[in-house]
Amino acid sequence: MHFTVAPEVFERFPGMMIVAAVARGIDNAERRPAIEVEWRAAWDAAGQVDGTAQQHPRVVPWREMWKDNGISSKHFPSSIQALLRRAMKGGEPFEINPLVDFYNAISLNHVVPAGAFELDRLSGPVELRVTREGDTFHSLDEDVPLPVPAGEVAYASGTTILTRHFVWRQSVEGLIRPETHDVLLLSEVAGQVGREVAEAVADDFRAGMATHFGASIEPAILSAEQLSISW
Repeated sequence: MHFTVAPEVFERFPGMMIVAAVARGIDNAERRPAIEVEWRAAWDAAGQVDGTAQQHPRVVPWREMWKDNGISSKHFPSSIQALLRRAMKGGEPFEINPLVDFYNAISLNHVVPAGAFELDRLSGPVELRVTREGDTFHSLDEDVPLPVPAGEVAYASGTTILTRHFVWRQSVEGLIRPETHDVLLLSEVAGQVGREVAEAVADDFRAGMATHFGASIEPAILSAEQLSISW
Protein backbone atom coordinates (compact mmCIF):
# COMPACT_ATOMS: atom_id res chain seq x y z
CA MET A 1 0.00 0.00 0.00
CA HIS A 2 1.09 3.53 -0.61
CA PHE A 3 -0.13 7.13 -0.52
CA THR A 4 0.83 9.33 -3.45
CA VAL A 5 0.27 12.98 -4.29
CA ALA A 6 -0.01 13.88 -7.99
CA PRO A 7 2.52 16.57 -9.00
CA GLU A 8 -0.24 18.82 -10.37
CA VAL A 9 -1.68 19.13 -6.84
CA PHE A 10 1.43 21.03 -5.80
CA GLU A 11 1.16 23.09 -8.97
CA ARG A 12 -2.33 24.15 -7.90
CA PHE A 13 -1.30 24.60 -4.26
CA PRO A 14 2.31 25.86 -4.35
CA GLY A 15 4.32 25.23 -1.22
CA MET A 16 1.72 22.87 0.26
CA MET A 17 2.98 20.24 2.74
CA ILE A 18 1.09 17.05 3.63
CA VAL A 19 1.91 15.41 6.96
CA ALA A 20 1.14 11.70 6.55
CA ALA A 21 1.50 8.70 8.86
CA VAL A 22 0.07 5.19 9.10
CA ALA A 23 -1.02 3.60 12.39
CA ARG A 24 -1.91 -0.09 12.52
CA GLY A 25 -3.86 -2.14 15.04
CA ILE A 26 -5.14 0.68 17.24
CA ASP A 27 -8.05 0.32 19.66
CA ASN A 28 -10.46 3.18 18.95
CA ALA A 29 -13.37 1.79 20.95
CA GLU A 30 -11.97 2.29 24.46
CA ARG A 31 -12.75 5.60 26.18
CA ARG A 32 -9.62 7.72 26.62
CA PRO A 33 -10.04 10.46 29.25
CA ALA A 34 -6.67 12.06 28.46
CA ILE A 35 -7.82 12.75 24.89
CA GLU A 36 -11.06 14.21 26.23
CA VAL A 37 -9.02 16.63 28.35
CA GLU A 38 -6.83 17.65 25.40
CA TRP A 39 -9.83 18.07 23.11
CA ARG A 40 -11.67 20.28 25.61
CA ALA A 41 -8.55 22.40 26.17
CA ALA A 42 -8.10 22.92 22.41
CA TRP A 43 -11.80 23.74 22.01
CA ASP A 44 -11.79 26.22 24.89
CA ALA A 45 -8.61 27.92 23.65
CA ALA A 46 -10.10 28.32 20.17
CA GLY A 47 -13.13 29.92 21.76
CA GLN A 48 -10.88 32.72 23.02
CA VAL A 49 -9.48 33.60 19.59
CA ASP A 50 -10.21 37.19 18.53
CA GLY A 51 -11.85 38.08 15.24
CA THR A 52 -13.54 35.52 12.99
CA ALA A 53 -12.47 32.14 11.69
CA GLN A 54 -12.27 33.54 8.16
CA GLN A 55 -9.78 36.21 9.32
CA HIS A 56 -7.41 33.88 11.16
CA PRO A 57 -3.91 34.13 9.61
CA ARG A 58 -3.75 30.36 9.15
CA VAL A 59 -7.20 30.19 7.55
CA VAL A 60 -6.67 33.10 5.17
CA PRO A 61 -4.18 31.13 3.00
CA TRP A 62 -6.85 28.48 2.41
CA ARG A 63 -9.35 31.12 1.36
CA GLU A 64 -6.77 32.61 -1.00
CA MET A 65 -5.89 29.20 -2.47
CA TRP A 66 -9.59 28.43 -2.91
CA LYS A 67 -10.02 31.71 -4.80
CA ASP A 68 -7.00 30.96 -6.99
CA ASN A 69 -8.52 27.56 -7.85
CA GLY A 70 -12.00 28.90 -8.53
CA ILE A 71 -13.54 27.37 -5.38
CA SER A 72 -16.08 29.21 -3.23
CA SER A 73 -14.97 29.22 0.41
CA LYS A 74 -18.52 30.23 1.28
CA HIS A 75 -19.99 27.05 -0.17
CA PHE A 76 -16.97 24.78 0.37
CA PRO A 77 -15.13 26.04 3.49
CA SER A 78 -11.92 24.24 4.37
CA SER A 79 -12.25 21.84 7.31
CA ILE A 80 -10.16 24.07 9.58
CA GLN A 81 -12.29 27.13 8.80
CA ALA A 82 -15.45 25.16 9.63
CA LEU A 83 -14.00 23.60 12.80
CA LEU A 84 -12.53 26.87 14.09
CA ARG A 85 -15.76 28.74 13.42
CA ARG A 86 -17.71 26.10 15.36
CA ALA A 87 -15.30 26.23 18.32
CA MET A 88 -15.31 30.03 18.40
CA LYS A 89 -19.06 29.96 19.00
CA GLY A 90 -18.35 28.32 22.36
CA GLY A 91 -20.50 25.84 24.20
CA GLU A 92 -19.67 22.21 24.86
CA PRO A 93 -17.24 20.49 22.47
CA PHE A 94 -18.76 17.78 20.33
CA GLU A 95 -17.25 14.31 20.67
CA ILE A 96 -17.04 11.64 17.95
CA ASN A 97 -14.61 8.92 19.06
CA PRO A 98 -11.07 8.96 20.54
CA LEU A 99 -9.12 9.15 17.28
CA VAL A 100 -11.30 11.85 15.74
CA ASP A 101 -11.20 13.89 18.94
CA PHE A 102 -7.41 13.42 19.01
CA TYR A 103 -6.77 14.81 15.54
CA ASN A 104 -9.42 17.52 15.93
CA ALA A 105 -7.49 18.77 18.97
CA ILE A 106 -4.30 18.88 16.91
CA SER A 107 -6.18 20.68 14.14
CA LEU A 108 -7.37 23.42 16.50
CA ASN A 109 -4.06 23.68 18.37
CA HIS A 110 -2.17 24.40 15.15
CA VAL A 111 -5.10 25.86 13.16
CA VAL A 112 -4.50 23.56 10.20
CA PRO A 113 -6.67 20.83 8.67
CA ALA A 114 -6.14 17.36 10.15
CA GLY A 115 -7.95 14.09 9.61
CA ALA A 116 -7.65 10.41 8.86
CA PHE A 117 -8.98 7.65 6.62
CA GLU A 118 -9.86 4.15 7.73
CA LEU A 119 -7.63 1.80 5.74
CA ASP A 120 -9.53 -1.34 6.73
CA ARG A 121 -12.23 -0.71 4.11
CA LEU A 122 -10.04 0.61 1.28
CA SER A 123 -8.99 -1.98 -1.27
CA GLY A 124 -6.22 -0.01 -2.95
CA PRO A 125 -3.65 2.79 -2.62
CA VAL A 126 -4.67 6.28 -1.54
CA GLU A 127 -4.02 9.21 -3.85
CA LEU A 128 -4.38 12.96 -3.70
CA ARG A 129 -5.16 13.84 -7.30
CA VAL A 130 -7.48 15.63 -9.68
CA THR A 131 -10.87 13.98 -10.11
CA ARG A 132 -11.81 12.46 -13.45
CA GLU A 133 -14.82 11.00 -15.20
CA GLY A 134 -16.10 7.87 -13.45
CA ASP A 135 -15.19 8.99 -9.92
CA THR A 136 -17.94 8.83 -7.29
CA PHE A 137 -18.43 10.24 -3.80
CA HIS A 138 -20.66 8.79 -1.06
CA SER A 139 -21.66 11.70 1.16
CA LEU A 140 -22.70 11.07 4.76
CA ASP A 141 -26.15 12.44 3.95
CA GLU A 142 -26.74 10.42 0.78
CA ASP A 143 -27.93 6.81 0.41
CA VAL A 144 -25.73 6.00 -2.58
CA PRO A 145 -22.50 7.27 -4.17
CA LEU A 146 -22.94 10.04 -6.74
CA PRO A 147 -20.72 11.13 -9.67
CA VAL A 148 -18.09 13.78 -8.98
CA PRO A 149 -17.28 16.50 -11.53
CA ALA A 150 -13.88 16.16 -13.15
CA GLY A 151 -11.21 18.68 -12.21
CA GLU A 152 -11.46 18.85 -8.41
CA VAL A 153 -8.50 18.09 -6.13
CA ALA A 154 -9.49 15.18 -3.90
CA TYR A 155 -8.25 12.22 -1.92
CA ALA A 156 -9.17 9.01 -3.70
CA SER A 157 -8.83 5.24 -3.61
CA GLY A 158 -9.43 3.89 -7.09
CA THR A 159 -12.55 5.64 -8.39
CA THR A 160 -13.84 6.20 -4.83
CA ILE A 161 -13.43 9.84 -3.80
CA LEU A 162 -12.66 10.12 -0.09
CA THR A 163 -12.96 13.92 0.15
CA ARG A 164 -14.57 16.61 -1.97
CA HIS A 165 -12.58 19.75 -2.70
CA PHE A 166 -9.39 18.57 -0.98
CA VAL A 167 -10.22 19.41 2.66
CA TRP A 168 -13.93 20.17 2.55
CA ARG A 169 -16.01 17.04 3.18
CA GLN A 170 -15.24 13.37 3.87
CA SER A 171 -16.98 10.31 2.42
CA VAL A 172 -18.60 7.31 4.09
CA GLU A 173 -15.78 5.01 2.94
CA GLY A 174 -12.98 6.77 4.82
CA LEU A 175 -14.96 7.47 7.98
CA ILE A 176 -13.23 6.77 11.31
CA ARG A 177 -15.39 4.48 13.48
CA PRO A 178 -14.97 2.97 16.97
CA GLU A 179 -14.12 -0.34 15.28
CA THR A 180 -11.41 1.25 13.11
CA HIS A 181 -7.97 -0.40 13.52
CA ASP A 182 -5.74 0.80 10.65
CA VAL A 183 -5.60 4.47 9.65
CA LEU A 184 -3.83 6.97 7.44
CA LEU A 185 -3.39 10.20 9.42
CA LEU A 186 -3.12 13.41 7.41
CA SER A 187 -2.66 17.11 7.94
CA GLU A 188 -2.43 19.74 5.22
CA VAL A 189 -0.22 22.76 5.90
CA ALA A 190 -0.26 25.72 3.51
CA GLY A 191 3.12 26.91 2.33
CA GLN A 192 2.48 30.35 3.82
CA VAL A 193 2.07 28.78 7.27
CA GLY A 194 5.58 27.29 7.24
CA ARG A 195 7.42 24.01 7.52
CA GLU A 196 7.96 24.43 11.26
CA VAL A 197 4.21 24.05 11.73
CA ALA A 198 4.18 20.88 9.61
CA GLU A 199 7.02 19.52 11.74
CA ALA A 200 5.15 20.40 14.95
CA VAL A 201 2.04 18.58 13.70
CA ALA A 202 4.18 15.55 12.81
CA ASP A 203 5.65 15.59 16.33
CA ASP A 204 2.16 15.77 17.87
CA PHE A 205 0.95 12.89 15.69
CA ARG A 206 3.97 10.80 16.75
CA ALA A 207 3.84 11.59 20.47
CA GLY A 208 0.06 11.47 20.76
CA MET A 209 -0.38 8.15 18.99
CA ALA A 210 2.28 6.62 21.23
CA THR A 211 0.82 8.10 24.44
CA HIS A 212 -2.86 7.52 23.77
CA PHE A 213 -2.93 4.45 21.52
CA GLY A 214 0.42 2.74 22.10
CA ALA A 215 1.12 3.08 18.37
CA SER A 216 4.59 3.73 17.01
CA ILE A 217 4.37 5.84 13.85
CA GLU A 218 6.84 7.71 11.69
CA PRO A 219 5.20 10.69 9.97
CA ALA A 220 6.49 11.94 6.65
CA ILE A 221 6.09 15.46 5.25
CA LEU A 222 5.18 15.20 1.58
CA SER A 223 5.82 18.08 -0.78
CA ALA A 224 6.73 18.70 -4.39
CA GLU A 225 10.09 17.10 -3.52
CA GLN A 226 8.61 13.93 -1.93
CA LEU A 227 5.39 12.68 -3.47
CA SER A 228 4.67 9.38 -1.71
CA ILE A 229 5.02 7.09 1.28
CA SER A 230 4.63 3.31 1.41
CA TRP A 231 3.81 0.84 4.17
